Amino acid sequence: MKKNVLAILLLFVVFALFAIPAAAEDTQTDKVILVSGYGLSTTSPDKVTISFGVETENPDAKIAQSENAALMEKVVAALKNAGIKDSNIQTTGYNIYSYVTSEYNPSLWANGTTVYKVTNTVQIISYDVDKAGSYIDAAVAAGANSVNSLQFGLSDAKLIIERNAAILSAVKSARADADSVSSALGLKISGTGTINVGQSYTPVSYTNMDVSLLKTEAAAGTRTTIESGEIKTTATVSIVYTY
Repeated sequence: MKKNVLAILLLFVVFALFAIPAAAEDTQTDKVILVSGYGLSTTSPDKVTISFGVETENPDAKIAQSENAALMEKVVAALKNAGIKDSNIQTTGYNIYSYVTSEYNPSLWANGTTVYKVTNTVQIISYDVDKAGSYIDAAVAAGANSVNSLQFGLSDAKLIIERNAAILSAVKSARADADSVSSALGLKISGTGTINVGQSYTPVSYTNMDVSLLKTEAAAGTRTTIESGEIKTTATVSIVYTY
């Protein structure tokens, strides 16, 4: 009885040894075509982000602080009047530091004076990109003395749409290459294997705008005109096709 059981087990072992290579042969992955595809989607931005700064200086730290607070209050009020919601205005920085005036570090005060500088920055977000120029004019007129950055981008909802469009374009490009290769070699694509996807988009950005020029233009009755341009969303795919 034991001999019969042992014989049956040996048969199973032998069968398994032959079956494994056969299964591996049936599921081999060396019959593949590896291709990459690139996709691009271009659209107009629907989101603008602007950073404004208020800087004040005075030998008395408290005066520098109070002057800064008063100016920033006016700037924020002007931005709200221009249509920016409370939830889309955020303080992004507040800094106080001192320096000593000298011929290499001139100021309004005599050399050797310790001056305190207060910097307060706020960032706004708007989904009405055509008003970017009017936001800048309003903030500068209210007392903002720096426009640190201006960025045009995409809202979350629009980014998803553009990303999907770019990925679809990339996949079509990859499939076209795979079809060309298979046709040239007389092969027939039967399926797909591993697929890797990557995507990105680059907002249109401007930094450190000349506020003094903006004030000069505003005094002359000139409104700031900002062109948003276009936003490009790209995608890449790497696809394994089997045949």
